[in-house]
Amino acid sequence: MVREGLAFATVGVYNHDAMTKTAAADRPSSGFTEFDLATLKEFSARELTERRWSRTQLVHGPFADFLAVWTIEAANAELPDLTITRFKRTGTYALTVGAAVVTTAAMLYVILPSHGRIEREASRVA
Repeated sequence: MVREGLAFATVGVYNHDAMTKTAAADRPSSGFTEFDLATLKEFSARELTERRWSRTQLVHGPFADFLAVWTIEAANAELPDLTITRFKRTGTYALTVGAAVVTTAAMLYVILPSHGRIEREASRVA
């Protein structure tokens, strides 16, 4: 998605802090839901604690909400290693590794990355 020239409008950074109620109220209801944000916060905290991820950033774009993720190996890279996305128009969730779409689904829990899945996709893309 990034490589196709689509720009992300950064609204907030997702660093283990819940978004403020004002920021959540300003978002369209078809982006990440409050439950999605809580799930992503918990999942991110676990991945960061286990040192699989080095940082995350929540991005609200015009057509989708993203959780951009950098792994430990690529902590200083400009582009994220993977993204967890929810498209606003359709409500569809997607997991991408680099430029490759790994999976899409109607529910967030279906696309949450597992460590083995990310390693397989990273080696396939490389």
